[in-house]
Amino acid sequence: MQSNTRWNNNLAFLLAATGSAVGLGNIWGFPYKAGENGGGLFVLLYIFFVILLGLPVFMAEVAIGKIGKKDPVSAMINTAEKTNSTKNWRVVGYLGILSNLFIGGYYAVIAGLVINYGFISASGFIGKDPTVIYDTEISSFLEMTFWFLLFLALTGFVLARGIEKGIESSMRILMPTLFFLIILMVGYGAYRGDMSAALSYLFSWKAEQFSAATMQAAIGQAFFSLSIGMGTLMAFGYYMPKEQKVPGASSIVVTADTSVALLAGLAIFPLVFAFPFLDPNAGTELVFKTMSTAFAELGAIGQFVGPLFYLLLAVAALSSMISILEPSVLWVQERMPTTRTRATFIVIAICIILCLISVSGFNVLKDFKVGSLENPFEMMKYIADDFLLLLGGTGISAFVGWRLSKIIDLEKLGFKSKLLFSAWIFILRWVSPLFLMVIWVLGNLERIFFIKFF
Repeated sequence: MQSNTRWNNNLAFLLAATGSAVGLGNIWGFPYKAGENGGGLFVLLYIFFVILLGLPVFMAEVAIGKIGKKDPVSAMINTAEKTNSTKNWRVVGYLGILSNLFIGGYYAVIAGLVINYGFISASGFIGKDPTVIYDTEISSFLEMTFWFLLFLALTGFVLARGIEKGIESSMRILMPTLFFLIILMVGYGAYRGDMSAALSYLFSWKAEQFSAATMQAAIGQAFFSLSIGMGTLMAFGYYMPKEQKVPGASSIVVTADTSVALLAGLAIFPLVFAFPFLDPNAGTELVFKTMSTAFAELGAIGQFVGPLFYLLLAVAALSSMISILEPSVLWVQERMPTTRTRATFIVIAICIILCLISVSGFNVLKDFKVGSLENPFEMMKYIADDFLLLLGGTGISAFVGWRLSKIIDLEKLGFKSKLLFSAWIFILRWVSPLFLMVIWVLGNLERIFFIKFF
C-alpha cells in the first residue's frame, strides 16, 4: 500500500464518511421512495430503522475495517483469523465489492442525467413540456452514455489521486458546498412552496400502506443512504486515525446523513405541493419531470433555482460515487497488486459495462422485463439496494455480534460504557440479523413472486 493509508485527522474521516452517505440516495432516492411508499409511513419507518439497525451495523462495519486494516475482503479474512473463525466470512467482503460495483452501475447513469439537466435548466423550462424533455433525453442511448462517461471520468480522476490528494481534498470542498446548497433550497421551498402540506405528507402515518415491501424499501434506503454493506465503511475504518472513536464518529455521520435526507424532502415536496397538478408519487422521475415542471411554473426565478438544484444533486452524486467505488479500487490495488491509477481504471471500466446495461433500460431495452422488474435499470437497482445490501448487512451484524465481539478492545474502539457496548452487541446478535433476514425474505417474496403476507 501507499504511505498515505490514513486520514490526516479525525475531521477527514467525518467528511469522507459523510460524503459517502450523503449523495443521490438522500436527495434523489429518499424523496422518490417516500413518494412511492406512502410518504409519512415510509419516512417514519426509515428513521426507526436508521436508529435501530442503521447506526449499530454502521459501527460494526467501521469496526471491522479499523481492526482488519485492509480492503473489505482481506479485512474480513484478518478479523476471522483473529477470532479463530473460518475464512469463509470473506464472502461478506465480496458482497460489499459486488454491491458497490452494481450501485456504481446505475448510480452513474442517474448522475449523468443530473448533469445533463443542469445544462438544460440553465436555458429555462418556461414554455417547454417537461415530459417531452425527459422522454427525449432518456430515449438516446448514446447521449445518456456520454453523460455517464463524463461523470465516471470525474470520479476516476479523484480516485486515482489517492486518499489525501483525491478523496480528502475533494470532500473538504464538496461537503460544505452541499450543505450550503440544500439549506438554501429548503429556505426557498419554505418561502415559495407549501411547507405545511409537505410536512403532513412526510410525517403522517398511513397504516393502510404498511407491508413487507414498504419495510424492505425503508431498510434498503437506510442501508443504501448510510453506505452500509458496500465495503466503503470497512475501507474508511481502515484509514481511520488510531485515536478516533467509532461510536462518536459514527453517530455524527449517521445524524448528518439522516438530516440531509429529511432536508431533501423539505426542499422538494413544498415545491411539488405548491402546484396541485404535480404528482408527489412520480417515482424515479420526481427530480426530473416533476421538479422541472415546478421550475417552469416559477418563471424567471425557476431559471436560477433550477440549475442550483441540479448543481446540488451533482455535488451529492460525485461525493458519494467517489466513496462508493473506493473499496473496489483498494481491493484491486492490493489484490493484484498494482498502482492506484491502474486499479481505478479497472474499476471504472467494470462500471462502464454495468452502466451500459442500466442505460438500455431507459431506451433500447425499456420494455424488456426481468421477472417482475420493469427493465434492466430497475434490475440493477433491485440487485444492489434490496438484495445485496441487506445480505451484506446481515453478515456484518452476525460476524461482529457473534465472533469479533470476543476480541474487541472497548477503549481502542471508543466505548466508554460497558452497558452501551453490551446493548450494541445484543442488537448485532439478536435483533438486526434476524430482522434483516425476515424482511429480506418477505420483501423478495412480495417483490418477485407477488406473495404478500401483510
